[in-house]
Amino acid sequence: MTLAQRGLDVVVLEKGDSWFDDLAKSDPRTRFSNDDLKRNRAFARPDPDSDPRTYRWTARDKEPRHVGEVQSLLQTVGGGTVHWGADTPRYWDIDFEKLSLLGPAPGAEISNWPFTYAEIAPFYDEVEELIGVAGDVSSLPELVLRHAPRDRPLPMPAGPAQYSSALAAVGCSRFGLHPFPVPMAINSRPYDGRPVCNNCNFCSGYGCPINARSGALAPLRKAVLAGAEVRPLARAVGVLTSGRKVTGVRWADDNGGTHTEAADIVVLAAMAIESSRLAKLSNLPDPHATVGTCLMMHWFTDGTGIFLDYSPGAERGRSITHDCDDFADPDYPGAREAARAAGLPYFRGGGMELGGSQSLLDEASTYRGLMPIISPSKPFGAEFKRLMRASILRNRLCGISMMGEDLPYRTNTVDLDPKVRDFAGVPVARITYSPGAHELAAQRFYMPRIAQIMREAGATYATAVSNAESSETPVAGNAVPSTQHVMGGLRMGTDETVSCTDAVGRYHQLDNLFVADGSVFPTSGGHNPTLTIMATALRNSRRWV
Repeated sequence: MTLAQRGLDVVVLEKGDSWFDDLAKSDPRTRFSNDDLKRNRAFARPDPDSDPRTYRWTARDKEPRHVGEVQSLLQTVGGGTVHWGADTPRYWDIDFEKLSLLGPAPGAEISNWPFTYAEIAPFYDEVEELIGVAGDVSSLPELVLRHAPRDRPLPMPAGPAQYSSALAAVGCSRFGLHPFPVPMAINSRPYDGRPVCNNCNFCSGYGCPINARSGALAPLRKAVLAGAEVRPLARAVGVLTSGRKVTGVRWADDNGGTHTEAADIVVLAAMAIESSRLAKLSNLPDPHATVGTCLMMHWFTDGTGIFLDYSPGAERGRSITHDCDDFADPDYPGAREAARAAGLPYFRGGGMELGGSQSLLDEASTYRGLMPIISPSKPFGAEFKRLMRASILRNRLCGISMMGEDLPYRTNTVDLDPKVRDFAGVPVARITYSPGAHELAAQRFYMPRIAQIMREAGATYATAVSNAESSETPVAGNAVPSTQHVMGGLRMGTDETVSCTDAVGRYHQLDNLFVADGSVFPTSGGHNPTLTIMATALRNSRRWV
């Protein structure tokens, strides 16, 4: 957006398709519905068969433990915010000055960001105005405002609360915590030519059929109005260089043809995994072997309450309307003592999103797995229908997701798989990832507290699910990391030996190559990173030309 508005000839290469008819319109028509079926068919996501990734636990694994879907962030015009839940919390001051304010941690490469919260705060304000964020600053707890102070109201008042979010918030309050209605990029009134949200509940994981939810599409539309060209189904496969200069990009179209786009400036913004993969494919200079290192994914802990006496209503209204940030505080009562007992100077949990459930198809899949036991001869008969009508899971669930802070470890990486190729014969991204002592200790400390919150909310049964069922399994059920909060790989910093980009996202060894996504994050924080990605990109891009 910034480059186009300053008169540069901008071309945006988008690997995925476009599901919008005309980005120049304030409210472009979309081809989204609730896409419940599409969601299970890699709709707008990388196809796990033709465009897989590979995953391994550590570098000691010579073969991948999984080939297929690894971290399923969208690849489509509009990016991940086409399907996001639209919570827009800010990072805290201790995220930007982590080394100074909290200090080092064993095994991690802790560093400060090249700017403070005070410097990025005006860009948070600008992005909130640009995309349209609804909320009430006066409802934010003192803890949040102490670490992320504000001096202006949000563009829109808060929308209506989701019942299950409000219910989980009651549980937090009874537990002595401080829940609050989280700011959201969902219209509570007409805004920028887009309508009011109709509270259909198809937010997180789904496209908005009426464009009441905003995101990266807003600045992309501004870029188009300023003359930028967006090319869907254009896969960047290499950055071309000459000395310290980038000269262009090699890209492939949907028919297998390859092309070269000359450029005076190249910006990588393919999200942390794909930007790191592209840097590797391009053989960019990497004298200190920093490219693709310190990958961070947020270490989630999920709490679940089952309400047998009534429905918590998680399928009604907006997806998640309340958060609670007490567990993001390293000084939460007992946290410092538990950290020291684990041999750590500190740990943090993270912000909790309150009130989720599961989709209709996810519920059906769960029951389908039980049918060989319940009714072996009729796996889709009357008993299956009875379970779906009773909805003892989806309609009786209320969840909490704590997005625990993930520390930057040099051993968590993105590189190129030596054997596996995508449908075009290009090496795929290989993810090497496992949690450290910080993530596991924090999770052990907060798991019983999350379960107790659900009991305080009135759940008949409550549990918290660990992301580490054993020392060998990173997530429950032997699955691979699936969070869509992915950061690091091309980190910002002033020391070239431990970072890839400088204080404005410029690649250290190339004068006109920049990075504008979450891969530049030196730390992961404990909150949804989307607003911070956008604010950082806006701040940095203003310094490029």
